[in-house]
Amino acid sequence: MSTRHSFLSTTGLIRSPSAVSTISTHASSGGTKPTKSEASVFKTKATRTEPLKALRTRAGIVPLGPTFLVVMALLFSLLFIASISFAFIGSEEGPDFKDVLDDVAQNNPGIVLVGENVDVDVDEPSITVRWSILGCGSAFVLKGSEGAHGSSSCGIPSMPLSIFVDANGENPTATYDPTNIPFLSKNGKRQSIQNLFQFDSDHVLDVHLTRLYPFDTYELTSTIHILDSNKNPVTLSRLPTITETPSFLVSPSDVASFMNSTSSDDATEQQGRNLVLKVVRPGEARAFALLLFAVNWMLAHATVAYTVLAWKTDDTERILKYLAFVAATMLLIPQLRNAMPDAPGFDGVLIGMCYLQLLLTHQHLTLTTNYNRQHRVLPTNAHERLLSHLHPRCNSSARAPHLRRCRGVC
Repeated sequence: MSTRHSFLSTTGLIRSPSAVSTISTHASSGGTKPTKSEASVFKTKATRTEPLKALRTRAGIVPLGPTFLVVMALLFSLLFIASISFAFIGSEEGPDFKDVLDDVAQNNPGIVLVGENVDVDVDEPSITVRWSILGCGSAFVLKGSEGAHGSSSCGIPSMPLSIFVDANGENPTATYDPTNIPFLSKNGKRQSIQNLFQFDSDHVLDVHLTRLYPFDTYELTSTIHILDSNKNPVTLSRLPTITETPSFLVSPSDVASFMNSTSSDDATEQQGRNLVLKVVRPGEARAFALLLFAVNWMLAHATVAYTVLAWKTDDTERILKYLAFVAATMLLIPQLRNAMPDAPGFDGVLIGMCYLQLLLTHQHLTLTTNYNRQHRVLPTNAHERLLSHLHPRCNSSARAPHLRRCRGVC
């Protein structure tokens, strides 16, 4: 006998009895509960049809997990450290004087004083220059000492010298004797002993522009001439110096000069060179100093805001917090001031003025505010006691809204 299917069963909207016979959960014959095999089949089928859990999103965007954020932070940290490490590449290279020395050896052979270090001390105030005595040209170089600063035509001078810096007399600033330079046993070349061909010259610094820190500039002028062992002038070709120091930029310039010698009966001209050093602070140091300057003033202005807030509040505990902030600011600002590059003292420098005066004024205002607030408690309590007699709801046990309404009535 054939089974007739209805329209709904043929279209799939409902299942025919034969279609669900394999997953039927009816009890077997003679019992009221389905068997274990039938129940397990139904449970497996129901589990497979459960929908997947939806992802949690914020405005349609899936948020990143904490593990991913920590990993990315570590990667960016390593990348930053690796990038900063490149700053040390090439740091061992010193100032390049090779081109200057080669030019002197080719066009104007003679003695060259190389300023390998310029120490600017604003507090002293002075400038100290460390000079190296070099000769350029075959007639001025000691054999076996070539190769100074990478120049094959320059080396230690071959004749005794007396060097006069800002002086014209019998007492030279420095002397040089090539016979004191030792030989190396393995190759016979001269060993460059720094103390034998280097010397320091100290110069007084004009510091009338120090108060304009960090836009202070300085200028030094000096004159140098050299004599040989026979008191004859020696050609001084150039006076190059370094151009960068940790705190300053140096712009050197030198020109030929001469001076009349009066050490003998016959006046003679002594050839030399005049040196001009212009010293300014680098842009990075100025920017950093101005950044700390702005931070200091922001902290000073913050004390003004806290003073206003303390004046408007009646909470004594909050006023004490404002007072502690102002006190902490007074201790912090001098430390930031000292962190400025080559920071001068608090002795008339323009960038260091008005800080302490302003903070002391704010401290006084905060203390005055605290004093006034504490002494306004008694009049307020007296006013509340007066209201308690005038209005039945204005008593000592009244709540704050009632007190406000009472005060509004009076």
